[in-house]
Amino acid sequence: MKKAVVLLGHGSIRESANVEVRAMWAMMQAQLPELDIRGSFVEVAEPALENVIEQLVNEQVERIVIVPMFLTRGNHLSNGIPRILDAMKEKYPNVKIDLTQHLGADPLLAEIIKNRLREAGVE
Repeated sequence: MKKAVVLLGHGSIRESANVEVRAMWAMMQAQLPELDIRGSFVEVAEPALENVIEQLVNEQVERIVIVPMFLTRGNHLSNGIPRILDAMKEKYPNVKIDLTQHLGADPLLAEIIKNRLREAGVE
């Protein structure tokens, strides 16, 4: 079964913010070269999630795992993204499309915050 991973960012009108998200995509591609890792955005920036899914389907991918790069379960994760994925699943019934948990409150993120505090001289 041909699989792909889509790292999903929010998207910003500020391209500098999108550059940071794209840098994370590149890091993940470098760390997991055995996986087909793509990136997309929910709004404003390109590529859009729907377009990436369509591209993967055209490349004969049979399973798509979407990883939302969001800290909280806001409106996009509660409503917008599920609606997009429902439409994509209906359009492509032979493709398995899964959505992982968002980043959320995670001990690894707490470690990053502690590192930032150390960098600021707060310990």
